[in-house]
Amino acid sequence: MQPTRSPDARPAIDEVLSIRLDHAAIMTTQLEAAIDFYVRFLGLQLHCIEEDPIRRGRRRALLTDVHDREVLELIEMPELAHPTIPGRGGLHHLGFRLPRADWQALRARLDAAGYPYQEMQQRLFVRDADGLVLEIEPLP
Repeated sequence: MQPTRSPDARPAIDEVLSIRLDHAAIMTTQLEAAIDFYVRFLGLQLHCIEEDPIRRGRRRALLTDVHDREVLELIEMPELAHPTIPGRGGLHHLGFRLPRADWQALRARLDAAGYPYQEMQQRLFVRDADGLVLEIEPLP
């Protein structure tokens, strides 16, 4: 059975960008335990644990899939721990990558629309309609 496309699902713009989901980022209060879970149970592989380049003073872990693609970023956020409410971690952001020309076109669209974003280290950080952070970076 072929999926059908709703007429409302068409892009609101004439030119479609070649964007792909790059990774998901999860906030965790227990970095080592989170790494253990995703490696032991889901079969991801630990690529590295490092100081977070965006959030100074934080550590992050990058996990890869079977094709050695970084697909999950675990961000250490100990302040989310609460003695009466377990499991306070959550989705931090979605990361996307696209060709540099499309990245520049996207930035130009945001500028033309006056849509707020922040640019840091060759990455655009923009919030969707519900406030979810999207990290968008150009392919090398």
